[in-house]
Amino acid sequence: MGRVCAAAGVYPRLEGVASMRTSRRMLKQARTALLKAFVFSGFINVLMLATPLFTLQVFETVVPLGSIETLAILSLITAVAIIAMALLEIVRDLILSRAGGWVDEHLSAFVLENGLRAAQSGSELRQDLRAVETFRSFVAGPGMVPFFDGPWVPIFLVALALLHPLIGVLGIVSVGGLFVVSLMQATLTESLQQESQEARERSAQWWGFATSNALLAGALGLSRGVAARWRQSNLVQISGSYSVAKRTSFIKALGRAIRIGSQIAVYALGAWLVINDQVTPGVLVASAILLARALAPLEQLVGAIKPAMAAWRAYRRLKALPDAVRLVDVGDSGDSAEDRLKLRDVVVYLPGRRVPALRNVSLEIAPGECVALVGPNGAGKSTLAAVIAGAVVPSSGSAELDGLPVHLWQRDSGATRIGYLPDEPLLVDGTVHENIVRFSDHSLISAARAGIKAGVHQRLQELPNGYETEVGFGGRALSLSERRAVALARAVVVMPRILVLDEPEAGLDGAGMRELIRALEGFKADGVSLIVATQDPRLVAIANRIVVLAGGTIAKETSSDERRRLDRRADAQTQASVKILPTAPGIGSQAAGSTMQPLLKGCRA
Repeated sequence: MGRVCAAAGVYPRLEGVASMRTSRRMLKQARTALLKAFVFSGFINVLMLATPLFTLQVFETVVPLGSIETLAILSLITAVAIIAMALLEIVRDLILSRAGGWVDEHLSAFVLENGLRAAQSGSELRQDLRAVETFRSFVAGPGMVPFFDGPWVPIFLVALALLHPLIGVLGIVSVGGLFVVSLMQATLTESLQQESQEARERSAQWWGFATSNALLAGALGLSRGVAARWRQSNLVQISGSYSVAKRTSFIKALGRAIRIGSQIAVYALGAWLVINDQVTPGVLVASAILLARALAPLEQLVGAIKPAMAAWRAYRRLKALPDAVRLVDVGDSGDSAEDRLKLRDVVVYLPGRRVPALRNVSLEIAPGECVALVGPNGAGKSTLAAVIAGAVVPSSGSAELDGLPVHLWQRDSGATRIGYLPDEPLLVDGTVHENIVRFSDHSLISAARAGIKAGVHQRLQELPNGYETEVGFGGRALSLSERRAVALARAVVVMPRILVLDEPEAGLDGAGMRELIRALEGFKADGVSLIVATQDPRLVAIANRIVVLAGGTIAKETSSDERRRLDRRADAQTQASVKILPTAPGIGSQAAGSTMQPLLKGCRA
């Protein structure tokens, strides 16, 4: 809390973030700060004329007259100008630093929060956050200064021309040469820089995979293969970086040569003009200082082009971000919410797949209904459960809760109406308590109440520190069953009216299964809609309706009563078939029946 308040004090004049829910308005605030820094740069560059003017007056006035008083006055004026220039540079740097910090804090928060609410893919969200970091580092770093000083170079060129037209021409030619070198840097390295950046990201992804799964990868015999793939991707980025470095070093050397050659040329030209009595020695020294100052930002520009291009691409990406997602206000709906789920012609393509995981799925679930999603592996049960829970947005078709897209209800912890237990639980580094209450300010009692409601309280209490046990990054400090227990308690902490469970029986022993069934029956009695993706007949028996999936489509829908009638009829047929089977010597008919019945039931399934 203190950090947030301190940050608010750092930016007292910036508009409130709550009223700027678009990236464009936030970037406009950043541009306003940059404009102020640019104005300060103008004053700084004007004050930089103090040094050549001091030198010119020393040679033109002080030395010929031998006036100590004049020297003292000139020195005092120049010292005041230098101090003022230093103070302005400090202010400019603080403006840029604060602008970068403001972008990092507020724009990063907006990109992350809005991306999660808009159900952006992980890769897109990482690219957006990387764009914020690129833009921030350029704004707050030294690479921005040459672009502020560059537009003020004409001031020094005019001063050179006033000293002598030939010196002015030399200054224009030198500045033009360095500007061409800057353009070469931009054009000759842009594509290579982009390729090198992409290769660097791939290499970082492989490195992150290897380090985050080090023990498991080693145990599975993947050490050499993973290292080889990382080495391959790393060699690509090394090759790209080397190509960029070669071109950049050549361009920088060319720019340095132009600068040094220009300084030698101005001394030579100035000496020739002094010899011909066209200028005084003071003009020679002053022109050398002015030319050096005119060339300095352009020489820095050669090295700043690379980060500037990256920052410009990041700026365009951030400017194109969508507006803030409008969340559903549960308070507006009040008690009129029906909790009615409706899926129409839902089609879902998983990343990198050409065959849809779900094809034209239409399903309606009434309030308080208990639906079991069954089918073989790969039938689409988990994908359908994720669509119902708002974790997956359909590629086409619609998934609506009370007439609004499901994922809009699910993007804010305060408006969540659907509790969801995914097949692979997602835990964030923190305590069990924090994960259950979704890192809100809810008390430990709320977490314990959710654990009791979900039937996992005893299991969570048995952890080393109970609800205050650290789960580790990604929940690695807990076993699979413990992670699922935390995720189930988190799903019910907001007392949802709809509960979606994906394979909730995974990792449970007999006692855990009994607690789960007891909890589900309690939710069902409370009128909570239950959608359970499962292959366990004990959970199927709880359902009012059974939806059978096959190949990403709904193959059949039956009620639980109809299913039980079919099972009883099948059992009767099985018993009748067993009675007429021939019995081998030494084997009773009862033994034959007990042997064949599971087999026949397996065939029916």
